[in-house]
Amino acid sequence: MSNEAFLGIGAFAVLSGLSINALRHYDEIGLLKPAHVNPVTGYRLYHPSQVRQARVIWALRHVDMPIDSVRELVDTPPTGPAIRAALRRHRDTLADRADALARMIATTDRYIEQGVTMPDLKTPRIVGVTINVTDLTQAITFYRAAFDATWNEDISSFVFGTWPSDDFFLLQVAHGPDTRGHGEHHGPTGTTRFGLLVADLDAAHRRALDAGATERFPPYEKPWKPRSSHVIDPSGNWIDLTQA
Repeated sequence: MSNEAFLGIGAFAVLSGLSINALRHYDEIGLLKPAHVNPVTGYRLYHPSQVRQARVIWALRHVDMPIDSVRELVDTPPTGPAIRAALRRHRDTLADRADALARMIATTDRYIEQGVTMPDLKTPRIVGVTINVTDLTQAITFYRAAFDATWNEDISSFVFGTWPSDDFFLLQVAHGPDTRGHGEHHGPTGTTRFGLLVADLDAAHRRALDAGATERFPPYEKPWKPRSSHVIDPSGNWIDLTQA
């Protein structure tokens, strides 16, 4: 075979932006196989037509997209609907990660100022509620937009506040057995009702409606309770909002 039409791994690395170590790794896992491997020397040769595919891999890995997701996208048009949809989902994941990091930074700052301490629990308090959702993607979009909740896929929960602060709360999503070996997490039959304490009731109520909630009761006042309102999330769960 003539090697004239092929690129050695060093030249291909320069053109693609991928390091030689990355190219060897991607060959081993089947993400980007060389066009030819010399059976005697083991030297990898790439065809110039593989440069576009390699650059797509570089671009997606540069924003830390998981290998399995990249594998599904390497042969799709780089500006097509499939890759745009995948990037939107990945952006949401990065945003959740950024929120989690921001909370860790805030907690670290508090530890620097006050020492590493756990708050004293004087009485039991509810820190978790389980709900059913009809569309997980829609639910993630709603709770993020309405309440700045972070979706934690590892525990199938929306996270409010920062552990171990007093504002920490988990809104868990019921699910069947998953691929991570977590088994089932059973939820209630039908929909759920739970309450959230908010700093600005009117703003929180409007924000929830803008995010896709249905209004059950607009903000109101009673002599025996703080100012309150009630909305229903896209899956039918009733949320009581109460002014802090």
